[in-house]
Amino acid sequence: MKLKKAEISLFLIVAAVCIAVLAYRAYHQEEGSEVIISVNGVEYGRYSLNKDQVIEINDTNVLTISDGEAYMSDANCPDQLCVSMGHISSHNELIVCLPNSVVVQVNDPE
Repeated sequence: MKLKKAEISLFLIVAAVCIAVLAYRAYHQEEGSEVIISVNGVEYGRYSLNKDQVIEINDTNVLTISDGEAYMSDANCPDQLCVSMGHISSHNELIVCLPNSVVVQVNDPE
């Protein structure tokens, strides 16, 4: 099947728009000022990303805040997916631990 010039042009335009959107998001993400921790849908606490600290969430998870980023440094869940989610610092980024019903979300900048 041979592509027509119009189809190739459309593909290139769509690809260019996608690349532009990804580039914009990468360079214009707003840094958050705090993380909100929720357990079972109830707010557990709010913590500044500007203060290095270690937060024990019940007896199930440990969230570490360091250098303006938050990450799940320990969890007692079997799959450890929340630990492998990495560091978050930008508005609306999440770390989720489904087995322990823990959600960590970066909040709007001040």
